[in-house]
Amino acid sequence: MVRYISDDDNDELTLQEPEVMAYLVLLSNGRVSHSFPLRGEVNLGRDRKNGIVVSDQKVSRHHARLSPTQETFILQDEGSANGTYLNGVLIKQPTRLKDKDRIGIGDTDFLFTNSIVDPAAVDQPVFFESKPVAAQGSSSPLALSAPNKNTWLILGCMSLTIIGLLVALAALLGMFVGRSQVGGWLFIYFMGFL
Repeated sequence: MVRYISDDDNDELTLQEPEVMAYLVLLSNGRVSHSFPLRGEVNLGRDRKNGIVVSDQKVSRHHARLSPTQETFILQDEGSANGTYLNGVLIKQPTRLKDKDRIGIGDTDFLFTNSIVDPAAVDQPVFFESKPVAAQGSSSPLALSAPNKNTWLILGCMSLTIIGLLVALAALLGMFVGRSQVGGWLFIYFMGFL
């Protein structure tokens, strides 16, 4: 469970509150779960004093820190026991984040993005192989590229082959059982195509 601690209970912007620079999006089972606006330096960890509290036993009390710098954030591990991962790689030093970078602490995964206007509107599943690739012409910043056309072609050919084999098996069974001469004719018909 992840919880965002704001300075006040009112989530509305006030005059003293800086604008949102980016978002940290919690991923649960590969899907977008919650998003947290990043307005300045934010600490992540199990301790309740952190800006984002992560209830995960593999997360240290003070696990990592996000610090703003030149239109992005710097991710820094705070000496955690299990380390902080950026796109699946353990980081050893402060690292500059890019849009759509994946941050892993313990068993919890986040997506760093600076392009979500309305994070609540993002309801599409997000699946990662390594680093997500935005689909061309997509309006959602979290959209992934469409499946490969060759995959669909192979699946279609396999489906047709299986259906053909089932029809041939049914024809053979009908021919050998002798209850129907239709089975024999179907067998001869389909064998002519092979």
